[in-house]
Amino acid sequence: MTTKALKVDNTASRFNKEDFKKRYNKHVIRKRSMAFLSTLFRYVLLITLGFVILKPVYDIVKQTITAQNALGMGNSVWIPNAVSRQSILEAWLILDYPSSLLYSLINAAVLAFLQTMCAAFAAYSFARLKFKGSGLLFGFVVFTIIVPPQSMMLAQYISLRNFDIFGIIEAITGSPANLIGSMWANYLLAATGVGVKGGLYVYLLRQSYRQLPVSIEEAAYVDGAGFLKTFFKIVLPGVSSTLLTVAVLSFVWNYSDTYYASLLSSTTRNLCLNLQFVQGNMRWAIMDIEDKMPLDYMISWDSPMIQNAVASACALLVILPLIIMYVFVQKRFVQGVERSGLGGE
Repeated sequence: MTTKALKVDNTASRFNKEDFKKRYNKHVIRKRSMAFLSTLFRYVLLITLGFVILKPVYDIVKQTITAQNALGMGNSVWIPNAVSRQSILEAWLILDYPSSLLYSLINAAVLAFLQTMCAAFAAYSFARLKFKGSGLLFGFVVFTIIVPPQSMMLAQYISLRNFDIFGIIEAITGSPANLIGSMWANYLLAATGVGVKGGLYVYLLRQSYRQLPVSIEEAAYVDGAGFLKTFFKIVLPGVSSTLLTVAVLSFVWNYSDTYYASLLSSTTRNLCLNLQFVQGNMRWAIMDIEDKMPLDYMISWDSPMIQNAVASACALLVILPLIIMYVFVQKRFVQGVERSGLGGE
């Protein structure tokens, strides 16, 4: 081998050693180790949280589809030993599911629409209008987020029990209107921004409005668009993700609300109110539908395990519409959650 070839080999070997040292020195090894441990920690945390969140749902589904004569068996812990639809059928009859679900969905949709529109107008005012006391008023809105609704229960009940507008109703009818026991009480609270979590919706939309450039609205005014046209054609589409987030949250919380529904309404068709009542009186609820079940189904309403299985089936039927809705809106919903409240001053 020539001297020139030896020099080339030595040079290549030296470069390889230097490259190896650069690649695997202590700093690089420490950096890569920390990145690996950080990634491992995140995955472990996500898997753990996922298990904690999904395990109760899995238990509900497993109890619901397990045959009632196989409940409590040692070989039916994770996977049902036998599958049956008996618990679902009993829950369907106990909740009067079709009519109760239709009423609950329509009622929640109306309340969500009223709350979303009220929050959209109120948040736009707080985001764009500047006047003395505007910060204090917005502070009151934020304050309603942390105040328990039970603290305002008596005042709201009395106001809606003797509802009047500057004495006009009493002057016409001779007495104030009693809104307790009707859905108009809930609709009035939603339309005026003091319904379920109303302050939170105003806060989320205000932060999204503040991220929109004012120049877009000014350009629309210059082009001849009025306030309502600018608001509905330009402003609302610009915050559509947050608007969807507010609408979904409002729908879910009104759908699952039992506080205002039990305080202000006398209906027995509310699905979540029925679930709350049935879970406390499961034995009698199963007895009431015994004559409606098929003859080949054996009903043992004294068994606590069967009562728990039917209660799980009732809970699954109640949350199933929300799961289906989330499947369709989850992409835009997550985008709205990411963008909500992140804008600076």
